[in-house]
Amino acid sequence: MRRIAMLQMLLITTAVLASAVPSASADSAETVISDNVTWTGEQSIDGTVRVVSGGHLTIDGTEVRMHMGSRIVVEAGGNLSLQQAILVGEQTPTAIASMGYWDDANMSKFKVPGEGISGSFSVKMQALEGHSYYGGAAHVNGESVTINGTAHTFSFTEGTGDVWIGLTGYSSSAVTVASITIEPAAGSSSTILGNDLESVNMMAAGTQGFGVEVLGEMVAANSVVSGGQIFVNGSISADDSEFDRVGPVIIGNSGGVELLGGSSFYGSLDDHDVRGGPESEIYWGEGVSGSGGLIDRWERRVSGQTIQVDADYVVLRVTGIGPQELSQETFSLGGFASVDSGRERVVEIGYSDGTVWTESAVIEVVTYVTGWNPESSGIGNYGGGPVALGWAQNTILDSGTPFVEWESLDISEGAATKSIGQSMPIQARLANRGTAAALLYFTCDVVGTGMEANIGGYQEIRIDAGESVEASFGWRSSDVGEATLSCRILTPTQLVDDGAFGGGSMITGLATWTEPVEDDSLPILPLLAAIVVGAVIAGMAMLRRGDSDAIVETDEDDSDYSREEY
Repeated sequence: MRRIAMLQMLLITTAVLASAVPSASADSAETVISDNVTWTGEQSIDGTVRVVSGGHLTIDGTEVRMHMGSRIVVEAGGNLSLQQAILVGEQTPTAIASMGYWDDANMSKFKVPGEGISGSFSVKMQALEGHSYYGGAAHVNGESVTINGTAHTFSFTEGTGDVWIGLTGYSSSAVTVASITIEPAAGSSSTILGNDLESVNMMAAGTQGFGVEVLGEMVAANSVVSGGQIFVNGSISADDSEFDRVGPVIIGNSGGVELLGGSSFYGSLDDHDVRGGPESEIYWGEGVSGSGGLIDRWERRVSGQTIQVDADYVVLRVTGIGPQELSQETFSLGGFASVDSGRERVVEIGYSDGTVWTESAVIEVVTYVTGWNPESSGIGNYGGGPVALGWAQNTILDSGTPFVEWESLDISEGAATKSIGQSMPIQARLANRGTAAALLYFTCDVVGTGMEANIGGYQEIRIDAGESVEASFGWRSSDVGEATLSCRILTPTQLVDDGAFGGGSMITGLATWTEPVEDDSLPILPLLAAIVVGAVIAGMAMLRRGDSDAIVETDEDDSDYSREEY
């Protein structure tokens, strides 16, 4: 049995025997407790009681009635102790709600206590205020009945006895029961609140009338908290204590809950008794009992989770999302892709039977192509292989990408002086310290001029992961004087940070460009000699051709003459 009745008797006795002790009135809008205060007589809180750092409020063997909307705030460094105490809302949830399952095994249902009623009778089922039965159905004795409006009346014949009524809503929406009113054909009617009905696979519904916010520490021993909501960003420890229509207790990422002894939950307002974040500390002792059935002991949830990559428009696939193990494709903008569109989702469930389910989602790269790994390059996608999606708010995919750096950029030895029109040989060495290959380009400028250097256009180079590669090219200049060459790697435009794949620039040593000298051109005398020799050869060829033509013509004349003789 619940301990409420026993504790109430204890509280009545305590109230009679209570002696004067240090106390703090909680009748004002806000009461601040900054030292040790103990309440032993009955109290009511209408407003806020704030236990600040260094303060310690002990509620010992008494009942504290919480007015609607009131709260207790335990700040960091503060402490709240409940010792054989009751913390109860002036108004508590009294309705019940279905859990959205349609199959017979898991369908939510409640029992109409018809046993002992003489003659026929009717049962009026009333929805919780603000709710409707639109699109819902009731399942009675194997038959489905459409229900609408804010109330529905069932009719039963004499001798029906106890009746179980199953409830299903539109899609998986909840169906609420604030109360039922039994109208026998003979005799007076009776109304039973939803919370007092015997039910299966239903949870409490209604408004929790007060709140307890714990940023410091709360300890409960042999105590009851009823009808309020508890938020924990500090720590809460409960031993042999009861939480009635309190769940789910919300544990922040920096908070923790320790449930010990025979502590128990009843009538949580969701399908779990404790809700935590990915880093919340949750300890559920062996003797602790939850609301049971389809109401889980705890859930862990994450929301707004992202995957970070170095580029935009990277297409990713996430599989195994949530308890249904769904799949989703997403893409990056600003270097971030949302998991499940950023929605809050369940990543761990402590079921009522003691088993635990944990999400095992995986991130896969569908398309991660940039200017350094175009499809034609054969390098393939960046981003590496499948990566497990943990509970962290942000998962960084930083494997399977290149990282290219300059190692050296030098003028070939002994070639630092050239005349304009000549080519100055340059050797560049780059290293890829990443985990994927890159097909990249670099260009060069003349330092201090802002002008692009003449190096024969963009220089292409492919570097595999862990490789160091040398590239040679020539530099030409049309300006006389000293100059320095600065070369920079061209990085992909898809990158959200230009330095994500490395890159950068490097400068050569000083180069000297001079005017052309005689030795720099083709020698004049040999050139003239070549021209003369060429002319002589051409002349002789023409003379020979002329002689040959003359001989042919003479032969033709002789032939004609002979023929005339004959």
